Amino acid sequence: MREEAEQKRLKTVLELQFILDKLGDDEVRSDLKQGSNGVPVLTEEELTMLDEFYKLVYPERDMTMRLNEQYEQASVHLWDLLEGKEKPVCGTT
Repeated sequence: MREEAEQKRLKTVLELQFILDKLGDDEVRSDLKQGSNGVPVLTEEELTMLDEFYKLVYPERDMTMRLNEQYEQASVHLWDLLEGKEKPVCGTT
């Protein structure tokens, strides 16, 4: 049961990666802004918050920090999301 739960959480992280990655696609962003193709409408502010979250969980390499430290910080944000914590991040919870 524990292994199944861990696999489910890992699947959720992979789905999140895919979704956040797709937000960089101009066509996807256009659909989200207009509500085209059956997707919900997101405001520019909401898209900006998602962009900022993307930067937190997939940071650009900072050569002044150890890679391990960078990924430790990113993993905290992913963990909080998986746990459903009401912790403020990127201007929202």
